[in-house]
Amino acid sequence: MFRINTNDIQEMEAELKTFARRAYPFATKKTINDAAFTAQRLAKADIRNELTLRNRFTEQSIQVDQARTLRVSQQEATVGSTADYMEDQEFGGTKTKGGKKGVAISTSFSAGQGTNAQPRTRLPRKANKLANIRLSKRRTRGATSKLQENFLKVKQAAQAGQKYVFLDLRRGEGIFRVQGGKKRPRIKMVHDLSRDSVVIPRNPWLAPVVAETERMIPAFYADALRFQIRRLGIFR
Repeated sequence: MFRINTNDIQEMEAELKTFARRAYPFATKKTINDAAFTAQRLAKADIRNELTLRNRFTEQSIQVDQARTLRVSQQEATVGSTADYMEDQEFGGTKTKGGKKGVAISTSFSAGQGTNAQPRTRLPRKANKLANIRLSKRRTRGATSKLQENFLKVKQAAQAGQKYVFLDLRRGEGIFRVQGGKKRPRIKMVHDLSRDSVVIPRNPWLAPVVAETERMIPAFYADALRFQIRRLGIFR
């Protein structure tokens, strides 16, 4: 439970507890919820303006579980994200591969920002998202070297009208988009799979807004107490 030592607020709190004790839990509940929804609003604004790879889903993932009970000792509201990757943003971490292939790192080309743009500031385009890509399971036959095998894979994909192909090149393995016609197909990497693990740097988005919101709680509490006092017609 929050504690505020401002004399004016303590006087209003004492008046409400004395003359309308049943109204007091409404004031504390409103204070807690006002703080939670303010933190949500500030977090969404910061994500919109600062966070790399910001998008509408990320903003909408910031949710509030508001206080509902009138039992003051049990009142609490929580603010957080329903998206797992936002925890990695807040605390940092390491993402490791889950199978034979490495961790998928989307390239700037997949986001429509050209080749090797650093840093990538957009999400991959819908067609280039890993979940939307289907690769052919057909094996290449007759290849005598890795170079020839890759060449045949690209040629077969172009001939079959397939837009994506997995290749293991000298510069790394990954998923490539096949472009151009059937005669002279070209490839562009959309997902790099050459790393076994990736370190995600710490980029707090929640802690700063919680600290900012905490400074507003006395004002929220004063407004909530004042509202109940005026609503009940308590002279002040």
